[in-house]
Amino acid sequence: MVMTCFRRFLRGTLLTVSVLCGVLSAAAQERYSTIELGLVNKADTLHWCWADTGTRDGQRALELAKLYTDLWMQRMQYDANQMVEGMDAKEAMDEQDAYWEGLREMYQDMLKQDISEEEKADLRRQLAEIDKNKADSKRQVSQQVHNLKDEARSGNAGVDPADFSDERLLTIKRNLRKYVIGQKIWGFDRVRDFRNGFAAVGYTSSEDFGDRWGFVNREGRLAIPCVWNDVFNFNNHRYYKVNIYDNPVDEDYRPWTSVRKGNLVGMIDSTGRVRVPVKFSFANRAQIIFRETEKGELAPARDAATGLWGVINRKGKWKQKPVYKDEEEIKL
Repeated sequence: MVMTCFRRFLRGTLLTVSVLCGVLSAAAQERYSTIELGLVNKADTLHWCWADTGTRDGQRALELAKLYTDLWMQRMQYDANQMVEGMDAKEAMDEQDAYWEGLREMYQDMLKQDISEEEKADLRRQLAEIDKNKADSKRQVSQQVHNLKDEARSGNAGVDPADFSDERLLTIKRNLRKYVIGQKIWGFDRVRDFRNGFAAVGYTSSEDFGDRWGFVNREGRLAIPCVWNDVFNFNNHRYYKVNIYDNPVDEDYRPWTSVRKGNLVGMIDSTGRVRVPVKFSFANRAQIIFRETEKGELAPARDAATGLWGVINRKGKWKQKPVYKDEEEIKL
């Protein structure tokens, strides 16, 4: 049991590192790849950046990011092995003793209950076996800890911690900065891939622990402040010849995006200006989808006051009053 737990720990550690320090795949319609790097220490500020994979600089950035990731994973494996080497076998065995003593107490309490003689006999048999099971499990735990320590020592044999020292990792990051966009870091908790010229960036607000989202542009500058609880990607279909959008039925050709504030949704343009008032109800999704119709560009929307569905125009005015209980009832 001990060996299984620690192997799961090691696998989980490396999986987390591969996500936190890895180079995420570029969006299908963008040549800008998102790079997410683990922070070496408190003085380290390069957490997020993007590489223009269509340039030599971008390719060099990806190479350095991969080197950084490989070294970081080696470092985490080394640290994990050191932790295993420092395991206390007595502490693990004491935990096993506590388990069996707890089981003994439970069986003794059950014997006091109104149960059949057959059930009591079975409980007495199990009680009689506890001391033997307890001794067996202690031997097993001792051997498992011994094996884990051997594996850890073997794993760290010949490894030089200088290969992934703070100094080396930070040197790689200093070199990486020369080849990426988004060199200024604002302390974002998370970022998304570029879509149609913008990448959503966000953090958790310390005031109310809610999400705050905005956008950076291809120069790596914060183009739209992080004031929204959720955002979708910009459409810009007319300006970028792409075939992959947020929603496959989205026919919106304006460079706008849906945003959510609390339980209300609306739309902004690429300058951050509100185009569709943020006053419609958040129902299942926080996205308003406009479509070309014979009556102009229209979108289904849900009235926040009544919870009913209607149809709005580009200014957020009702073209069909909200009288429908379900969006599916609307025919554009």
